Amino acid sequence: LHRFVNLGGEVQLCCTAEEFRDSYIRQDSNQPINISDGLSDEQIGATKHMRDTRLSMLNGDWPAACERCKLTEETGGCSRRQAENRHFDKHIPWILENTDKDGYAPVRIRSRDYRLGNLCNLRCRMCHPRASKLLLDEWNEVARPRLRIGAKEAAEYENMTWFHNQQLWDDFSAHCHDLEHLHFAGGEPLIIPEVQKALEICVEQGAAGDIELTFNTNMTKIPARHRKLWPHFKSVNLLCSIDAYGELNDYIRYPAKWARLARNLDIIDQQHEELNLGSATLSVTVQVYNIFHLHELIDYCRERFSFIRAIPNLVHLSIPDYFNVQHLPDDLKQEASERLQALKDRLIQAGETDGLNQIDSVLTYLGMGEHSPYLMSEFKRVTDTFDRLRGESITKLVPELSPLMKDSDGTGDKLKLAISRARWLGDKIRNRLPG
Repeated sequence: LHRFVNLGGEVQLCCTAEEFRDSYIRQDSNQPINISDGLSDEQIGATKHMRDTRLSMLNGDWPAACERCKLTEETGGCSRRQAENRHFDKHIPWILENTDKDGYAPVRIRSRDYRLGNLCNLRCRMCHPRASKLLLDEWNEVARPRLRIGAKEAAEYENMTWFHNQQLWDDFSAHCHDLEHLHFAGGEPLIIPEVQKALEICVEQGAAGDIELTFNTNMTKIPARHRKLWPHFKSVNLLCSIDAYGELNDYIRYPAKWARLARNLDIIDQQHEELNLGSATLSVTVQVYNIFHLHELIDYCRERFSFIRAIPNLVHLSIPDYFNVQHLPDDLKQEASERLQALKDRLIQAGETDGLNQIDSVLTYLGMGEHSPYLMSEFKRVTDTFDRLRGESITKLVPELSPLMKDSDGTGDKLKLAISRARWLGDKIRNRLPG
C-alpha cells in the first residue's frame, strides 16, 4: 500500500525504519533501489526483499528494520505499524487473501511519503546535513572523525537534484488518483518547491479531494500558496516538530524563534477550519536536551490550544546515540522520571487522560538501557562544540545538565570511559547500527 522515498531518492520500507539496520529495498542483485532506477511499483513490490519482508511479518517475526516500532510497542506507545494498520484496515483482508505462499502480493500504492530534498531553514542539533544542508558549515567540527563529510559528499548534499527526474513526476501524475494519503517531510516541506508542485498536480488532476494530506513541519512558515491549496484536499493533518517551550526549542532547533512559532501555532489553532485541518499535533523528539522540561511544553499546549492536541506525540530519539536519554546517569534518569510522573499525576487529577500512554512510554524507555560514560562524554563534546559555534550555553537553559558538562579527569574516569567506549563499539558491531 505504501511507498517511501527518502532524501536521496532511496526507496525504503518506511520513514520509521530508515535509521535501523538496512531498510533499503533491494533489487534481487542486492543493489539498493533508487527512484532514478525507474522501477515500477509492481517491480519493487515483487523483489525478493519485499517478499521476504512480507513473509516475516505474516509469520510474526520482526524484520530488523522494524526495530523502532517493536521498541515503541514494548514500551507501551502507539507505533507507526499500529497506526497504519488502523488507517488502512479496510484493505488488509483483500491483501492477505491475495498474498501467496512465496510472498507475492498485488501492489496498488495508496499512500506515498516523499522527502523531496534537504532544503531546510533550521540546523537542529540532532539532525544531519543529509536532511538540512545548512548543517554542512558546522558538521565536521561536531561529528566523530569517521563520520565527517568529504568534499564529494558535501557537494552531493549541497546540490540534490534527483527530484527533477521527469519520470518521477510522470509516474506521480499517472497514479495520484489511487492515493488516499500523501505525506511530506524534509528538509522543511513547506518551503520545498517540489512539494508545492506535487500538491498542484493533485489539484489539477482532480485527485486532491480524495487525498488526506499530512506534513512533518517545523512550523516556522505557513506559505500563502499552501493556504490556498490545502482546502482542495480531503483533509490536512500537521505534525509540528517542536521540541521544547520557548528558548530551549530555539536552542535545539536553531535558529528557530519562539515568538514566530507561537504566532503560527495560534493561526493553526484558530483558523483550522479555514485551512481544512483535520488534526494538528506537536511531535517532540525526546532527547537529553529536553527530557527535564517536557512538562513546560505540555502545559503550554493544555492552557493555550483548543484544536491542537494537548499531549504531543513523544518520539524516542535513538540516533545520534549521545542524545539518547537511556544513556544518562541513573540519578538524572531518576530526576527526569520523577518530573514526568508528577506531570502524569497532575493530568490524571485534572481528568485529562488522553495521551497518557505517551508519557508512560517515555518513562518505560528511560528505564531501559544503561548509563554510558562514553556517550555522555560525547554529549559534552558535541554540546560544547555547538555552543561555541553558536554562542549558546546549555547550562543556562537546562541547569540540570550541569553535572554532565563538567570536565572529568583522573585515572578512574579515563578507565571507565575506555571500558564504556569498548562496550559501545561492541554493540555497534554486534547490532550493525550506524554511528
